[in-house]
Amino acid sequence: MQEAVTPSCQEKKHIFFAYAEKDESDVRVAEKLKNHFIQRRLRVYHPRENEDINTKIANGIENAAVVLAFPSRSLQVSKSGSKLLNYADQTKTAILNIKICEDFQPTDWLGAILAPTSSCSADFNEVMKSLISMGIKTNNLVLERDEKNEPQPIEKHLFYGGTRSGDVTATYHQFGQQCPMEFEFFGLQQGKVFGQGDDQVGAFTLAGQYKLKDGYGDINMHKQYVGKHSVIYRGEIYLQGMKCLIEGHWEINNIYDRFIIHLTLPEVYAAEMEKIPLPKASRRQGSKVMISYCPCQYDLAQKIAEGLVAKGISAVCPPLRMHEMIKIATEEARVVIPLMSEAYEASNTSKYVLSYVDEAGIPIVPIKAQDHYSQSSWLGVICAGALWTKITDANDIEKNLDNLIGQLHPYISDSLDEEQHLGALVDGTLVQGYYIQWGKKFDMKFDMFAMIDGYIAGQGDDEVGGFVINGKYICLSDKEDFEFQFKKHYIGQHDVQYSGTITHHESQFFFDGKWFLDDLSDSFHLEVSRNQSSGPKGLHIMLSYQWNSQELVKRVADILKQRNIPIWFDIAGDMKGNINAAMAYGVEGAAMVISFDTVAYSKSINCQKELTYASQLKKNIAPVLLENDKGFQNTWLGTIIASLNAINMQDDNQFNSSIDILVQRINRALEEKKDEDSHRSQVITRFEGGAVRGRYYQYHQAFDMLFDFFSLREGRVLGQGNDEIGPFTMAGNYDNEGKVSFTKQYVGQHSVEYNGNIYCDNLGGFKIQGHWNIEDETDEFYLESINAFKCDTLTENI
Repeated sequence: MQEAVTPSCQEKKHIFFAYAEKDESDVRVAEKLKNHFIQRRLRVYHPRENEDINTKIANGIENAAVVLAFPSRSLQVSKSGSKLLNYADQTKTAILNIKICEDFQPTDWLGAILAPTSSCSADFNEVMKSLISMGIKTNNLVLERDEKNEPQPIEKHLFYGGTRSGDVTATYHQFGQQCPMEFEFFGLQQGKVFGQGDDQVGAFTLAGQYKLKDGYGDINMHKQYVGKHSVIYRGEIYLQGMKCLIEGHWEINNIYDRFIIHLTLPEVYAAEMEKIPLPKASRRQGSKVMISYCPCQYDLAQKIAEGLVAKGISAVCPPLRMHEMIKIATEEARVVIPLMSEAYEASNTSKYVLSYVDEAGIPIVPIKAQDHYSQSSWLGVICAGALWTKITDANDIEKNLDNLIGQLHPYISDSLDEEQHLGALVDGTLVQGYYIQWGKKFDMKFDMFAMIDGYIAGQGDDEVGGFVINGKYICLSDKEDFEFQFKKHYIGQHDVQYSGTITHHESQFFFDGKWFLDDLSDSFHLEVSRNQSSGPKGLHIMLSYQWNSQELVKRVADILKQRNIPIWFDIAGDMKGNINAAMAYGVEGAAMVISFDTVAYSKSINCQKELTYASQLKKNIAPVLLENDKGFQNTWLGTIIASLNAINMQDDNQFNSSIDILVQRINRALEEKKDEDSHRSQVITRFEGGAVRGRYYQYHQAFDMLFDFFSLREGRVLGQGNDEIGPFTMAGNYDNEGKVSFTKQYVGQHSVEYNGNIYCDNLGGFKIQGHWNIEDETDEFYLESINAFKCDTLTENI
């Protein structure tokens, strides 16, 4: 059993502004700086309407990551300012001195408090640099996805009151006399003591801790006289009914004596009142800046990443694969930079990736990568109100990189030396499952699924459409199982909440629970393969079969899953309709394609397309004979498997031995594919897939090619369509210089070779021009993306 990973938690800290609120000049400077923080979605303290100074101290200073003090003559004589900053000083809250009056030198209490603190001007960038040098974790100040900069709800206290309200009576003894303490406020909350008051020595603040068990415990407090000495208070705390007694001894140097405090609680004490709520799981934060881009932006994205790295900022420009980008965002990204442009907005991969980033609450710092462009649609919604930096080409990088780094600093300042320890239970594996609605079962297919450090991430599609998921899991106490919840966000549509429990055995996790959408709810089930550190990632074994063989194929699939072999197969059998999914998720990513061969398989046009495409891509094919091969020996199927070593599964008595042989071949194929991929050179993705049209010429006539699918990804040409002759698949290669060659294989017929050059525009479009040839015949052809291409912007982009 792999050790369970529990999510980390962080308190919601904020920035507190301490300035003279009755001085218009001080207010203008402080509010201007405050707005800079708000624009960058950093959490600042907002007092409630008519909030008194005591409440402001209790709620504002207590949870402040830092206090920004704006010293001036007005603040020097401000009674409320004195209380605020003395309490911040006593509780050892970090203070940054914002110098706004060059001719003013703080004295007395203000001078004493500010003397040891750091200082800077009111310039936002200088303030951020100072906070970073002070060790303030500015990324903890970033607002969560649905959080706003507004007054926070008042937290419930075990006790909160004062002398005037009759809730507090307090005295200390000295030299045989009883000296009263008048509290403006005194509070007890989840182990913390805080207060402020006056006695015969002068004004004071109080801060400390207590521990309770069954209404009894220890208490320690620090009483700081404003501008004077401090006194230590130690004792015991008792609670019974609505009464609380705190008594013990105070001490200063070698002098000590008794003290006693009586409190009247707002309600009868119960142990549950002090129960500290379980921390909420938060997204594991990475340590890198991730660049999100579309194909035509690859060069710009690389140069931006290189520029950041040269400045000492860890940056990553991931491969242009949707599941890989989401996986890197989950594991490594502290902040994501989208390169906003028309092409980025039109990119399906960009839409999925940034939608996931937004749902996961990962900070987004956009770059405007195109002149005269204004984001709209889904991109406009996600990046609404975000401050952007303009970088449209390499020249802009040098000019504007420092400005970009300034935008990034609130999120990355404390991540540079931070090493992340990942506890990955599931890492990018394929997942199978379904949800129930109206008594029907609807399949869910995942292209990527991860469980890392208490966080769940994924991407896939189902009956409703494409989706990303984002959620959390925690280990149940005294058990080896987990509780989970995640949100399934349909791209451009609605959200569905999922929750339940995760059980497991050695090789798999099982998710079972309920989904919720408004008043609708029903059950669902997912099966997820556990991580295997020794196995290659990002590969799978594809099971290709016809519907009539589904029962046996499911039996084989279950055995392979139990042996931790990643599999992909269409649970409905016999690929229906568009073969795009089979190409993208099945054949292309397969280390091996297993064909379960029958006469019915040989008669299926979709099975023919699928296995023909696998053969064209030179995939490792393992034929499994479920019937005597004489029935399809003279068909296209017989031709493909004629030279291959088939495995016979016709005899159920020999099933186990046949499985063992199959597993041996699978493991060998996975290792070979792993070695092959590790040596494959990096070629830029030029077109991730979309609407394409084409035309070839023959006998002085033009013939249209209609495409169901086409892509130019990482050096591979992949496609499928129809023309005058019949249905075809395409497979081939291209390089970073723009040379392209591919084979057009007509299903069940001949093949044609195509060679040419790729030309790209700056909006994500492309055009391929060249010649086709078959034996001694040759002529011209072209392919081009639809709607993204503008003739006057055609350039050789290689």
